[in-house]
Amino acid sequence: MKQVNGLTKLMFGVVAILLVITVGLGVATAVKESKNKDANPDKKHEQSVLTPTEGPAPTATDVPMPTETPTPTPEPTNAAKHKVALDPGQQKNENKDSEPVGPGASDTVKKMSYGATSVTNDMREHEWNLIVAKLVKTELEARGYEVFMTRDKADVDISNGERAKLANESGSEILVGIQADAGDSKVNGVYAQLAKSDNPYVGKLYKQSRSLAECIKDQVLAATGAGDRGYSESNKLAEVNYSEIPVVIMQLGFMSNKEEDAKLQTDEYRQKLAIAICDGIDKYFESIDE
Repeated sequence: MKQVNGLTKLMFGVVAILLVITVGLGVATAVKESKNKDANPDKKHEQSVLTPTEGPAPTATDVPMPTETPTPTPEPTNAAKHKVALDPGQQKNENKDSEPVGPGASDTVKKMSYGATSVTNDMREHEWNLIVAKLVKTELEARGYEVFMTRDKADVDISNGERAKLANESGSEILVGIQADAGDSKVNGVYAQLAKSDNPYVGKLYKQSRSLAECIKDQVLAATGAGDRGYSESNKLAEVNYSEIPVVIMQLGFMSNKEEDAKLQTDEYRQKLAIAICDGIDKYFESIDE
């Protein structure tokens, strides 16, 4: 019996020792974990950032797609400052049919006349007009203008009135006709054709058209030294009467005059004319932009 009691006491002693060891190990582990958390505050923060509203990680279908903001289209840096319509007068074949001289008019005029012919090399006026008009177009575009041509080849059939209508529809701000002339062999010089101030069709455009004519003619005379034949105002010009924008027809010299025609047939003189016309157009727009 004493042996049993002694054995029991021995077992209780061993259990007590094991309990002490277990408690001691638990305390040591807790202290170690506490030190590790203090040494890694970021990790501690990551482990404690969950809020009561958070749940399982969202799936790809739960996440809303970002809304795309449309990228604005940049304005062109070379936007044209003005739009100009050029009409190289005449064409390869004349049209003897008639058209009303103006919108709703009972009076009629020939749709397209034959035009002048060079006494130097037999060049037809329609060819010369197109050459100079293309030079003007190239120079204007180099200066930032947008240019509309009523024709860009010889073999067309477009009446004077129809050319004005094309210019209107193009959105151009002015219409400049480019032509040469013919007459007495002694006649020479430059002049501008436009409507009269009392024109029943485009009288309201007279002031602007006259300003355009003056700007171009003055520059042409200064650049070429040609004779000044002034202005020819008429209410019988279909190209003028159908225009809804300021319009002038520039007669740049006489192909029937040997001395003047010799100049008209040189590249150098044509280039002078083209640059002067562009300078005049610049002057006109400067005056209305102020």
